[in-house]
Amino acid sequence: GSNAMGIFHEFIQHKEVNLIGVEAAGYGVDTDLHCATLTLGREGIFHGMKTYLLQNEDGQVAPVHSISAGLDYPGVGPEHSYLKDLERVKYVSATDDEALWATLKISELEGILPALETAHAFAYLEKLMPNTKENEIVIVNVSGRGDKDLNTIIDKIGGELE
Repeated sequence: GSNAMGIFHEFIQHKEVNLIGVEAAGYGVDTDLHCATLTLGREGIFHGMKTYLLQNEDGQVAPVHSISAGLDYPGVGPEHSYLKDLERVKYVSATDDEALWATLKISELEGILPALETAHAFAYLEKLMPNTKENEIVIVNVSGRGDKDLNTIIDKIGGELE
């Protein structure tokens, strides 16, 4: 959330700029194991703030899941809640499998190993780009390095670190 807010900040007042935040859909938003807080969460109080969060029927914080430790969280910062309510940012999601695929693809094509958090944004490009005009500019905020995620990546694709 904080990395997205950092890049959104300069563009908030520019209504001609479409802002998109990509959440962790975990095993899918049709399951109970995801972190798609702004997509499926509802308002509640968490850590002393009113925000969107994933809750069970009783209003208790729900268990969540993401392949990315940095996105494995049931809530979201109040700035994102505000931007959602204003409809200034469109919030979408990408699954663990989509993020893992994007990690491998970006590594192959660009020679960089993105953090799994950033890989969710790269994964969403597969859906975004077919509807993007040739003269439109798309920026992906690449925050963090994927070397911290190597054990997770290798566990998921099968293999060993040498």
